[in-house]
Amino acid sequence: MVDQPSGSLLRPFALRAEAADSAARLRACWRIVQKRRWSAISAATVVFVFVLLWTVKQKPTYEARALLEIEQPNTGVATLQQMFQAENFTDDYIETQEKLLQSDAVARAVIHELNLDKREEFNPTGKATPNGEQRVLRNFEERLSVVPIPRSRLVRVMFDSEDPQLAAQVVNSEADSYIEQNLQAHWDATQRATKWLSQQLDGLKIKLEKSEDQLQQYAESNGLLYFENDKGQSENIVNERLQQLQDELTQAQAQRYQAESLFRLAESGDYAALPGVFDNRLTQDLSERLAQLEQEKAQLTPEFKAGYPKVKEIKSQIERTRQLLDEQRREAERHIADQYFAAVHREDLVKKAFAEQEKQANASAQAAVQYNILKREVDTNKQLYEGLLQRLKEAGVSAGLKASNVRVVDAAVPPAKPVSPRVPLNLSIGLLAGIFAGVLFAFAQERIDNTVKGPEDIAQLLELPILGLIPKERVSGKRRFRRPRLALNGRSRAGAVEMGKRADQNEWVRIDSGAMDTSDLRESFRVLRTSILLSTAGRPPRSLAFVSAEAHEGKTTVCCNLAISLAQLGKRVLVIDGDIRRPGVQDFFHLAGSSGLVNYLAGQGEWRSLVQMTAAKGLDCLICGPEPPNPGELLSSEGMEALIKDAMKDYDFVLVDAPPLLNITDGRILAAVVEGTVLVVKGGATSREQVQRAQGCADGVGAHMIGAVLNDIDLAEAGYYRTGYYARSRRTVSEAQKASA
Repeated sequence: MVDQPSGSLLRPFALRAEAADSAARLRACWRIVQKRRWSAISAATVVFVFVLLWTVKQKPTYEARALLEIEQPNTGVATLQQMFQAENFTDDYIETQEKLLQSDAVARAVIHELNLDKREEFNPTGKATPNGEQRVLRNFEERLSVVPIPRSRLVRVMFDSEDPQLAAQVVNSEADSYIEQNLQAHWDATQRATKWLSQQLDGLKIKLEKSEDQLQQYAESNGLLYFENDKGQSENIVNERLQQLQDELTQAQAQRYQAESLFRLAESGDYAALPGVFDNRLTQDLSERLAQLEQEKAQLTPEFKAGYPKVKEIKSQIERTRQLLDEQRREAERHIADQYFAAVHREDLVKKAFAEQEKQANASAQAAVQYNILKREVDTNKQLYEGLLQRLKEAGVSAGLKASNVRVVDAAVPPAKPVSPRVPLNLSIGLLAGIFAGVLFAFAQERIDNTVKGPEDIAQLLELPILGLIPKERVSGKRRFRRPRLALNGRSRAGAVEMGKRADQNEWVRIDSGAMDTSDLRESFRVLRTSILLSTAGRPPRSLAFVSAEAHEGKTTVCCNLAISLAQLGKRVLVIDGDIRRPGVQDFFHLAGSSGLVNYLAGQGEWRSLVQMTAAKGLDCLICGPEPPNPGELLSSEGMEALIKDAMKDYDFVLVDAPPLLNITDGRILAAVVEGTVLVVKGGATSREQVQRAQGCADGVGAHMIGAVLNDIDLAEAGYYRTGYYARSRRTVSEAQKASA
């Protein structure tokens, strides 16, 4: 089992195919434009001329500009918060000022100041009517432009006018009027604010005085006394006294705790732990003296007895010193006890005073509730009064200032050059628009064009193989005039050759003509010849009828040149002019005589005696002859079919130039009696409906349509260049073989 290729392997092929399709589409578009180049050029020229005329007819317009700086309105020094809020303020404020600059009020002020309503540029009628005022205002606002500069407080004011001096005057007047109205609006707002503040201030003053009186009366009636502390706050005297007693009680308790601790130590006899007992000088001296006496006694005791005078004296001094030291200690104990009892007594007194003051504070607190309510009302009224008073003063100062937050950075000056019309720009746009319109017109014309343009249309509409492509400007089926038929001196081939040489300058284009370069033409008929020879399996059709949908599509020329090409291959060819109503084979080969096919079908002679030789070796013609009154009946007779069969015995190929298939039945009759029918279609002239109807007519009579020849094709416009054309020809042969198979 063969593995399928993965998507990654197929992707490059898909990309190349997509690129090839894109390139093919671009080439197809280019061929359409090249084909319709004269239509595109005409459309582009019309658009360009229209833009040119429109530009020339425009009056020069001048644009004056001024630059304004718009700051945030602030009468005082900006605070830090205002400085940081400036960016958030800018966008909305600048946009508002932009709309104010474009307001009708400012516009009317400028119009009145400069008398613009009397200028023809703004008011063509010159009459002061309501409609005229609106027209002037509308014209003014259409010419005015206000453009804020991003990320800045700058605004550019522009005005267009046919007079450069007037344009500058309008811009400067616009800026002045805007600043003046801004100041006036500020003044009016300040006056209204001052009036309102004065009214509110009078009411607040009365309210503040009334609330202060109520507070004072309530304090006097309830015995409330307040004083102002160092922080500027009001405090109640009762509460202040209570706080002081609380502090004194705390101190008394602390002193009592300290005295009690010393008293307890003294009662326990722990004199060493008592601070200050041995700290005085007398106690220290007695302690030192006692220690010395004890030391002296200790030194005498080993040597002397207790009754020794010196020992007795030392003992006596020791006893006395101890008595003095004990007295000193008892004195300290009494002092500690006195301090303790004094501290206890003081604590009791402070407690009683605090309890009494606390009762007064509770009573005062109850009365202070209403007092505080009244006090807050007084404070609120006072703050409102002071705030309004400050605002009133600021409003008075602001009203006295004539400063504006709008500054003219650059005043407008008369412009030296007009801004419109911009001739290079307009012409460039006109040229581009013309090219675009021309291309669109070419594509639209191609879209609307319902004619057969290329082999693809034939393959799609008829499903027939393309036998050949005949180049344009080489073959034309339209005859502008008919040459007079020349008489031949006998039926000699030399005479026919001589007539062919003399006819080189004829309008008929022949592949054997030496007066022009027919290499492409000869090659195209070689391809057609090969396609016909290989059109069917076994052997090619030997009898062929060349038909078309309408006249002037080149079937006669294709038929005759193909006969020449077959004769050049060494074949014996007979060309029968079956288009009895509009014969052309005699003119193509410049043959003389007046007898031909019509005479044979009318029973006036044998057909072989009516055949004429041409200048091409192996090529004979049976011309039409006189025009009969009943062409259809003659062609539908048994003689025509017998003629085709007998001619095929003498010639390798019998080519019949048949009439068109539409409108008359002659072509259908001839298509039914030959082995093969070739449909000649003139590219860019025959509509698709006509081609389909022609095929239907041929199919209706049972004709064997072997293929189609596309005539009058511009190979360069269709994309079939020399190499491409030959390649296409080879593909055509291959397609013909497949179709025949």
